[in-house]
Amino acid sequence: MKNLSLLVLAAILFTACQNQPQRYTQSSPEIETFKAVINDYDTKNYESLVSYYADTSKTNFNKVKMASKDIPEFHKQNDVNYSERGFAKDGQEFEMVLDDEGKTWVNFWGTWKATLAANGKEFTMPVHLTARFIDGKIVEDYGYWDPSEVIMALQEIEAVNNMGVDEKAIYNTIKNMITVWNKNDQEAMKAISVPNLIRNANGARVASNQEEYGAMMTAFFTGFPDFKVILEDTKIKDNKAIITWRCTGTNTGEFLGNPPTNKKTNIQGMSIWTFNSDGKAVQEDAYFDNLTMFQQLGYKEVPSI
Repeated sequence: MKNLSLLVLAAILFTACQNQPQRYTQSSPEIETFKAVINDYDTKNYESLVSYYADTSKTNFNKVKMASKDIPEFHKQNDVNYSERGFAKDGQEFEMVLDDEGKTWVNFWGTWKATLAANGKEFTMPVHLTARFIDGKIVEDYGYWDPSEVIMALQEIEAVNNMGVDEKAIYNTIKNMITVWNKNDQEAMKAISVPNLIRNANGARVASNQEEYGAMMTAFFTGFPDFKVILEDTKIKDNKAIITWRCTGTNTGEFLGNPPTNKKTNIQGMSIWTFNSDGKAVQEDAYFDNLTMFQQLGYKEVPSI
């Protein structure tokens, strides 16, 4: 009799468990709806996008609150900044969960990519979206991402647009200079600088003319054939430009008399460029952490540079 009672209890518990709603899934009509929302965003089909929301639905994007019916206007205001934007098709993740209050939520994780229309700068950022569903409609949703890099880039574009003629000329020369460096185009460097171009690195004179400056460029590209300079920020005051930059490369060639280590380097630094009245570069005062670079390369002794 005891065994029979245990069997009955087990059957009741099993049946109860079977009747419980599913708490987690990666396949549901709600997920398919949210996939359609993402696709409508990518294709700018905003009329279709809002059709998946309840009339009273509320949206919160990075604490910006709005009625969900206003999502199209929110996106359109941002779309004008980009020549292209949308979610990468690879790596998208969807899940549906039933929380402790019985509410149905669909979560999305994806990678958003965009290109600024003004300067062609590209961005990649992770995005998390979550939406609550009732009867197949979204009744509230939230979006989380870090827009700081995009905001800073847009502020820089606005600052450039507000520059005077001379400041804008220096800014364009700095942008050109980064391109020149990344191509190791020494003839182009001569065209935007004076013959007695000076470079000081951490207070030490390393070049006193265009030929020596070119030899210094060659030394970097010999040691790092994939050498690249990334401009991070530019400030212009009178005839000077203060820039922050990042340099990357793989040491597959001889550098400063040392054999290749096949190690990668990634260092940050800043340069103060001085220009003459003709807009030609006269002097660069560069500052960066030599020791970090040499440690990244695995050098036992610190060479002079």
